[in-house]
Amino acid sequence: MTRYLLKRVAQAVAVLVAITATAFGLFHAAPSDPARIACGPRCDSAQLAAVRTSMGFDQPILAQFTDYVGGIVTGRTIADVDGTPIPCPSPCLGYSYALHQPVLTAIEDRLPVTVSLAVGALGVILVLGVGSGLTAALRRGRPSDRLLSGFNLLGASVQIYFLGYVLQFLLVYSTGLFAPPRYVPFAAQPAQWALGLVLPWLVLGFVNAAVYARLTRSQMLETMHHGYVRTARAKGLGTLRTHLRYTARGAAGPLVQLLGLEVGALLGGAFITETVFGLGGVGKLAVDAVNGNDLPTVVGTVLLAAFFVVVFVAVADLVVAWLDPRVRLA
Repeated sequence: MTRYLLKRVAQAVAVLVAITATAFGLFHAAPSDPARIACGPRCDSAQLAAVRTSMGFDQPILAQFTDYVGGIVTGRTIADVDGTPIPCPSPCLGYSYALHQPVLTAIEDRLPVTVSLAVGALGVILVLGVGSGLTAALRRGRPSDRLLSGFNLLGASVQIYFLGYVLQFLLVYSTGLFAPPRYVPFAAQPAQWALGLVLPWLVLGFVNAAVYARLTRSQMLETMHHGYVRTARAKGLGTLRTHLRYTARGAAGPLVQLLGLEVGALLGGAFITETVFGLGGVGKLAVDAVNGNDLPTVVGTVLLAAFFVVVFVAVADLVVAWLDPRVRLA
């Protein structure tokens, strides 16, 4: 297990380095001056020169990349457009001249919204997706199986922006059954925190649950025919206990891997959901940065999303290796 762990960590680090190099290249892939992109259209020639020197755009490309990676590891100092030095602590993801703050600070201000949305949506995904998939597999061919399959097909077909706007109109503005979506810090008012996010949770969870339901059902049906499951039944172990103890564990591998990818993606920002419901999370920050041509923030949010995806996929792989020792030998 230790050898597999070290191998998986090395792979994750290599992927993060490659993604960092690719994201850094966005500055230089643009047709215009990267200093002008970072500073914005309102910078005069003196401010533009200060930004070019502060960000190291007057240095060779390799030196710029080394400084950028060094800022992520140890931090760096970046000058504002007026020449004021601004400390950018590690991990320094750059400085947004549009927001007048380090990119990491802007992300930290909005990350609690994204984490709250991700936690609730994952709960809905596990309950609806995995729960309905298990039920459909155990009741294969029965009316409840067909009903759940149709329900999941509806979830896989509908789009978040359509369902989000429709449910807001019906449940918030027409009937008042739900409170208008908004974010309230959990520590301040836990009840208002949940009430303000319950509709985004349901929409995001319902749309994504269909994939988990179909995968859970197919994996359960496949695992039911394995020899060790039939042996457990032949020894007199009850149906429900057999499926919970043996079938579910054997079918868990692909689900855990998909869940790791889902957690990383949600923590990187649920772009459409946050935009539809007006939640100021990391996804909304990235959308606003794209619309405002704030490339340092775009690069920073891309790196954050990549970090979460790589880390949680690696964690999922380790969990799968613990559940199935054959994976460690592959």
